[in-house]
Amino acid sequence: MRLGTFVEHEHQAMRPTVENICGVLVHVVPARRQQIRAELEARPGVEVHTMTDDGKLVVVVEDAEGQWAGSIITSFHDIDGVLSVALVYHHFDKDLEGEIVP
Repeated sequence: MRLGTFVEHEHQAMRPTVENICGVLVHVVPARRQQIRAELEARPGVEVHTMTDDGKLVVVVEDAEGQWAGSIITSFHDIDGVLSVALVYHHFDKDLEGEIVP
């Protein structure tokens, strides 16, 4: 319950323009991998880069209009057939003036 409260608070917070990129490994039921891939790709800020026959998907998630990457990733657990979701990479970049650092 505490995670849900944190995600909701973060989702509602005003955010500066930043570069926020997350690499996520999603393990799914192999028989449902095509449907789950389509459901993930339909979400804003989500791109599936590869998928294996045994149900592992490499996914990149970025902040989308009105949606924080963290809440997008958390929502993956609500998809029927998702077994696990693991954040394996996170890049967050902003300089002191609020400009994105190249």
